[in-house]
Amino acid sequence: MAFTVRDFESLIRLLDRRPEWREALRQRILTRELLELPVQIQALRAETERRFQRVEEQIAALAEAQRRHYEEFAAYRAETDRRFAELAEAQRRTEERVGRLEEAVAALAEAQRRHYEEFAAYRAETDRRFAELAEALRQLTERVDQLMGRVDRLDRRAEDHARDLSRLKPLHLEFRLQQRPADFFRPLIRRAAVISMAPILDDAVAAGRLREEEAEDAARLDLLVEGFHRREDRKVYLAVEISWLGDTEDIERVVRRAALFARALEAEVWPVVAAEDLTGPARIMARRMGVWWVGEEKTFRPEEIPLPPSPSPDP
Repeated sequence: MAFTVRDFESLIRLLDRRPEWREALRQRILTRELLELPVQIQALRAETERRFQRVEEQIAALAEAQRRHYEEFAAYRAETDRRFAELAEAQRRTEERVGRLEEAVAALAEAQRRHYEEFAAYRAETDRRFAELAEALRQLTERVDQLMGRVDRLDRRAEDHARDLSRLKPLHLEFRLQQRPADFFRPLIRRAAVISMAPILDDAVAAGRLREEEAEDAARLDLLVEGFHRREDRKVYLAVEISWLGDTEDIERVVRRAALFARALEAEVWPVVAAEDLTGPARIMARRMGVWWVGEEKTFRPEEIPLPPSPSPDP
């Protein structure tokens, strides 16, 4: 017997009235996979809903992150724009300062150029003036050399004159010294008296205090005077060379011979030059070697002997 459409409609109505039959029919008609399909679909829907919810949460989190990122980016952009603006302003000020520095450097270079030109001109002028000064100094040196030559010639002439006069020692000066030693040598010693030199030198040679040639040199001394120190109670001797114009040879002789008599007498002997005047070099030497100068009018200690006047240059 064939199953018709009508039978099918009756079956549908019956199944509507009896749900348990519908379930039993479904169990028989549908396969196990199809029967489980609603459960799987439900599970899939739950899983999909859960995933959709997770995606929505992630999208929301991404949206929030995007919002925060945008806010941060906006703040960073604003800060960057501000800093770029500051950099631009700083660059503008730097360019202005560089411009001013360039102007200052240019002005300095110009000033340096002018200074170099002025220095070159000043140096040229200085070189010229130094050349003139060197020439003037050379001429002055020549004049000084000429003047010194004239002074040397004058000194030599004075020395020659002094030597000539020393060969003709004024008899009256020597005579007065011998006759009136106390008057002439009063500023040096008390109770001055001229004594003989020969016995003193003979005794010194015999005692070995002098050699024979030294005694012969000492014997050429003009006068040997003994007396007492002006302030101390002790004997002092004077070795005296007499000259009209005392020169350096007189100074050297009297110093040498005074030293010989100091050895011969084993006593203090002062070198003395008795002269009307001393040459300039003799004055300098007498001060240096500690020689007294006894003149007609005044007696000078070594350190009080007047120095010769400085020569004046030629006009």
